[in-house]
This record gives sequence, C-alpha cells and structure tokens, in this order.
Amino acid sequence: MNSLLAFVVHWNIKPEIFMITEDFGIRWYSLLYGAAFFLGYNILFWEFKKENKNTEGADQLLMYMFFAVLIGARLGHVFFYQWDYYSQHLLEIVQIWKGGLASHGAAIAITIALILYKRNHPEYSFLWIIDRVAIPTAIGGSFIRFGNFFNSEIVGDYTDGSWGVVFERNRDDITGVFDTMPRVPIQLFEGFLYVSIFIVLITIYIRSKYKPREGSLMAIFLFMMFAGRFFLEYWKVDVNPLTMMGITLTHGQWLSFPFIAIAFFIYWLSTRNKPQEVSTPE
Repeated sequence: MNSLLAFVVHWNIKPEIFMITEDFGIRWYSLLYGAAFFLGYNILFWEFKKENKNTEGADQLLMYMFFAVLIGARLGHVFFYQWDYYSQHLLEIVQIWKGGLASHGAAIAITIALILYKRNHPEYSFLWIIDRVAIPTAIGGSFIRFGNFFNSEIVGDYTDGSWGVVFERNRDDITGVFDTMPRVPIQLFEGFLYVSIFIVLITIYIRSKYKPREGSLMAIFLFMMFAGRFFLEYWKVDVNPLTMMGITLTHGQWLSFPFIAIAFFIYWLSTRNKPQEVSTPE
C-alpha cells in the first residue's frame, strides 16, 4: 500500500530515565507531568498579571488544579476503564507514576475544584475562573499524552501494517506475547490535538487584548477537546464497548457527549455576558 504514512517505528524506550532503587526510578511520564504543571503555573501567573488580578490567586488556583487532576484523572482511569483490574489490585491505584490517567475523570474533578475555588473567591465569576484554566490545561494535557507515549500505554488499535508504531514493550496479559505489529500512536495524535487547542485559545486570548468574553475560552476548549476525542476513539482499543439505544461506542465516546453538551451550554452563557472590563489590582 503506497501512502505518505507508509512507515513503521519500533518503540522500545525505557519508561525510566534512571533508577533510584531496584523498584523505583524517575520516569519520563513523571518528568512531563511535572513540566505540565510548571508551565501551567507560569501561564496562570501571566494571565493574572495581564488582567491586573492578585497573583496570589494563581498560586491557590494551581493547588486546586493539581489535586483535582491528580485524583480525578487517576480515579477516572480506574473506574471508567480498568475497574476489573484495579478491583483486584487496589494498592496499584495510588501508583500513578506507572501512568494511567483519564481526561474525563480529570474534567469532573476540575469542575468540582473550581466550584470550591469560587466559594473562596467570590470576587471572580465562575465563567472567568474556568476560562483562566482552559489555556494551561490544554498545553498540560499534551505533555501528559506524550508521557503516555513514553510509557507505551493507552495505545491505539492495530494498523494495516504499512504504518504505525510497534510498542515492543507491550505484552498481552493473557498470552504473554510482546507486540510485533504496528499500532496507531493515538497518544501522539491526542497530544497534538491539545497543542492545537492551546494555539487556538492563546491566539483568541491575545487578540482580544486579554479580555475575551467570559466563558468563551472554556467553551471552545471543551468542544474541541471532546469532539476531537470522539473521533480519535475510533482508533483506540476498547475491549468492552458500551451499547446504548442500539448504538455501540467506546466508553470514551459515550463520555464525550456530556462534555460537548456542556461546551454549548457554557457558550450560551458566554453570549449573555458583556465583554470583560479592565480591572484594577486587588
């Protein structure tokens, strides 16, 4: 088959950068996860300064986001995708350094965290708060997906063999046989999707002179992310797809629908708001 994508990459990179003990080391995933929050904090700080807000609010918002993503994304992965496994290996739930985070779980936890943040910061509207986290979350999500690639996890389905990535460290849990056929590098596709969302959002933010209509950034973020995720899910592996109303889709696709609906709802709320006014420092 002649194709511009007619190439196969063999991926056998160790997930650990170096080992500290025999069983514990510093992983690429952990490094990228930390880098995501470091960059996210700097973007938050920059946003608060550009809008003449008290930058201490950025510090607090980062902490809310950190724990929300850490706990929500992990529990989302555990309960939405691999509860059959983790129900028999409960101690592995806390071993996040091995990877396994779900964006749907993170989105739910982040929503709860931002509601709590709003209660402690009544001076900010909820739509303004969720807009502030949209840009750093987009770029942070790309780092995490690239970390998944280093871990050789959340792999895509097999290709026709003419292109893709052979994740040589992947082994079938039942047969014990390592992968020898190329798969869709779905983690990279998702990572680049999030980079694209980041570019769109930051362009809108700057062109609006740091005063976009409240709620607009988060609405765009949610729509692009979960609409994109819906189509990318066709290349993912779901050993237990879900059938409802006679339609069979992956768990990720079904979970995308509520967030797309929320995106439209937030956009509707956004259209009812006046553009932001310049505020003075607190």
